Amino acid sequence: MSYIFADRYRVVKTLYQSTATRVLLVKPQERDELLVVKCIRKQNTSTDIFLEANLLQDMRHPGIPILYEIIEDETTLYLIQEYVYGDSLDHYLLYHQHISQETFLQFAIQICEIIQYLHSHQPDPILYLDMKPSHIIVCGERVKLIDFGIANFLSISGKNIHKFGTKKYAAPEQMTNEVLDKRTDVYGVGKVLAHMLTYMEPREAVRYFPIVWRATRKRRCRRTESISRLKQQLIDKGIKKNRKHKNKKHLKKVIAVVGSDRGVGCTHIAIALVNYLNQAGLNAYYRNCSEQRVLEQMAQQEMISVQKDGFIYHESFRGVMYYDPRETTNPPEGIQIIDCGCNDCPKNADATIYVCGGRLWQKPKNPTWKWGKDDIVLCNFFAGYQARKFAREQMTRVYFYPYQKDPFVVNTAIRRLFSIFCKSFFNK
Repeated sequence: MSYIFADRYRVVKTLYQSTATRVLLVKPQERDELLVVKCIRKQNTSTDIFLEANLLQDMRHPGIPILYEIIEDETTLYLIQEYVYGDSLDHYLLYHQHISQETFLQFAIQICEIIQYLHSHQPDPILYLDMKPSHIIVCGERVKLIDFGIANFLSISGKNIHKFGTKKYAAPEQMTNEVLDKRTDVYGVGKVLAHMLTYMEPREAVRYFPIVWRATRKRRCRRTESISRLKQQLIDKGIKKNRKHKNKKHLKKVIAVVGSDRGVGCTHIAIALVNYLNQAGLNAYYRNCSEQRVLEQMAQQEMISVQKDGFIYHESFRGVMYYDPRETTNPPEGIQIIDCGCNDCPKNADATIYVCGGRLWQKPKNPTWKWGKDDIVLCNFFAGYQARKFAREQMTRVYFYPYQKDPFVVNTAIRRLFSIFCKSFFNK
């Protein structure tokens, strides 16, 4: 390893290693941040890696990792890059099993914007040529594109026909001796969008089939002509969707989760609801006004990551790290899910989920506040007969919360339950 590199960076761990390439997670000696270093052996290495370094060196886009520095010695080339923290798109989809139209459009438009940036590069446009879900990293609400190993300048793409990309996502012309152009990347983006559509509700996904079909035509002359055109088609479809809902009622901004007793699962249900709403594209966050500092304990145990803005993140979850009920600052944008514990419902709540425990020592209690038309009774740890009995006593409809071990994983039963709540809260 280069002495220059060893003096300036401390290796944290090895992320990937092969005979020719080694990827390291490092920390600069003088700064407390994480970076990624790609170490490439020069022996038996083509000029492709030098081309990748030249491509990344002058790129500045929020969807492309920054190349900070290039270090070179007799045997190895070191590319010091921004560390992208998140899940690849394929892992994200497998983990969530469902994405909303809003999430699909958000990710799809960002992917198009990254490729549009590459295609507008001056003096020579850049072709990415290796679009696939594993090269797209989901970082909160933003996606980033990694691995520019076979990217190339449009002016010399015809001389690089040996760069096939990934067979499932590569355009047909990448497998032949044809000269590549911008429509080659349009095909790759279209194939990724088609993969994303399989994780949407069929009745929602079908609206985007014509757009994806045109982007993935095998004959280039019939394919969507540019990535900017594909992006505009997606935006136009999203605008039409929003027009259909312009007369809907406004979303409830504050939803309180209140327990009838300690230990009935308020925090668990509140966290699960935040995850569901964010997966549905409704931008929700968690606030805690109970006596328990659950999130702080989870952060200390490194179960979730803490950001500088006072928010904590884990998969689709977002929460306020420190919360004082007496604070007067304006709340962030989004739907607040307030974990009240067994305290009273806050006065500013637009709707309330009243959680009752069904264990022998947790007899359901009547709420002490004025009951609203949008308030919901949720039975946790209940047997079926207990829930029905409690519903008759309250003379109102109650909901049964199914078993859920991990509140950060929204399973099918929980998704079905919360979708009913959304129809009540948000008039959807």
